[in-house]
Amino acid sequence: MISPNTINSWNKWFNARDQYPLWCDAKRGIGIKEICKSAKDSRSSIDDRRLSRGMRIRPIRALTLGFPNVGKSALINRIAKKRVVDSARKAGVTRNLRWIKLESGIDLLDAPGVIPPNLEDQKSALNLALCDDIGEAAYEIESVAIGFIKIISTLNKDKNANISVKQISNRYGVDISKGFKSPSAWIDEAASKHTSGDKRRMSHKLLEDFRNQMLGKIALEVPLWN
Repeated sequence: MISPNTINSWNKWFNARDQYPLWCDAKRGIGIKEICKSAKDSRSSIDDRRLSRGMRIRPIRALTLGFPNVGKSALINRIAKKRVVDSARKAGVTRNLRWIKLESGIDLLDAPGVIPPNLEDQKSALNLALCDDIGEAAYEIESVAIGFIKIISTLNKDKNANISVKQISNRYGVDISKGFKSPSAWIDEAASKHTSGDKRRMSHKLLEDFRNQMLGKIALEVPLWN
């Protein structure tokens, strides 16, 4: 979903804090081997520590934790090398806690997606809506589309966000930079070309195009260096 430049930028940010993330695309199977190797190495370390204390080796317990609709179930199926949990491109597929035994000797707990109960930060709420982590019934789609254009306007100044003004403009036949000054006017013009003037449908199209990477591999957040 994000570009190599964005990944490198985030790696530098995390590494500076002694954190070392593993990146993957569960849909295409990219990065799965690295995750499995890391899990195996962690298990070996724990097993050695238990044996040195005269304790028996037992399965290591791990938890999948994250926002809804980010591919947790797809990742589990990749790690298990078979379909052990239901997976779909929508939030709410996983509804219950479930233990899954992996061949690597790890017991993995599959859990439903988690969203903070109080989203006082409207930027976080907007990003969740853009990523389809919350249902459309919970937000006004035109407002979210306007918010998305504003985000593009801001992130366009940072090369690590991978914004392609040309790609977005060519897709709709309307210069997206016009939307940087007036997002609502841009949606109006794009709607006249694509959705018979229906702004709501145009807003939905814009968001779906973003989610399906039709606008490029856009990162909604880039590291802030202090």
